Order: sequence, then C-alpha cells, then structure tokens
Amino acid sequence: MEYSAKQDGRTASDRTSSAEAKLTELATEDVYQSFRQAAEAHRQTRQYIREWVKPGMSMIEICEELEKTSRTLIKERGLDAGLAFPTGCSLNHVAAHYTPNAGDKTVLQYDDVCKIDFGTHINGRIIDCAFTLHFNPKYDTLVEAVRAATNTGIKEAGIDVRLCD
Repeated sequence: MEYSAKQDGRTASDRTSSAEAKLTELATEDVYQSFRQAAEAHRQTRQYIREWVKPGMSMIEICEELEKTSRTLIKERGLDAGLAFPTGCSLNHVAAHYTPNAGDKTVLQYDDVCKIDFGTHINGRIIDCAFTLHFNPKYDTLVEAVRAATNTGIKEAGIDVRLCD
C-alpha cells in the first residue's frame, strides 16, 4: 500500500500550540538554569586559570588550584553540584586525559604545550571544555591552526547535527 505525502503547508512548529510550547519551556527552565550556572562557574574558572598558570608550577599545583576555584564558584554540594570529572592536564605529545596523581613531580616548562580539560555540573548538567596554554611564541602558529580547524569543524557541522555524522 502506498501512502501519499500530505502537503498541507504545516511545519514542525505547528505540531504544538503556543500554550503547549510555553508550558514545555517553563518545564525545562530549571534545566536551562542548571546549564547557565555551571557554564558561568566554568567560564570564570577558565579565565582565572589562564592568567594564573606560569612555567615552573607543578601539574599537581595547577590541577589543585583549578579544582579548588571550580568547587568554590560552583558552590559544590555533593552530587547536586561540583566537578564533572577529574581535571585533565596533558603536556606536549600527550593529547588528552592525563591526570597527575599524588606525588607526580612534573613541572610545567616554558617550552611545554599544556592542554587542560575540566568540567562542572549542576544537577548532572555537565559543561565541559578544554583549552591550550603555551608560553613560547614558537607555538603560536600551531595553536592558531588548531583553533582554526576546531572552528571550521563547528561551522561545518551546523546546528543539531548528530555527533556521529
């Protein structure tokens, strides 16, 4: 049996009435607020750490300061709000997901490229971001190329694209 496509001019926005759309929006407002609060704490932490980190600091020191700042800004409350996962603090050839353990003596050097990845959450709504720190200008071109590639990927992916596409 064949089914003809109904062409009546309706769009996806016509599937719910304005009243229903408003109620749906109100029902999800707490979710949006959780994301907003977690994102703001994350932004402030990232901004502070970018300025604070200097060569000669231990990786443990960097991670501990980042996590302390993040916990304070997020107003950590057990499982309701806090860190989303252990801070990743990877150097040079290690691309991501390295977390220094207690006793790690690694120190950030002037010639290092450091990738920091951390996340905050409120009510399980996770904000995650990674950023790169470098001090030697010889890495400026590399870092700018990575930034450009990332922005191109975001632009080409478009809105609402599935991550597997």
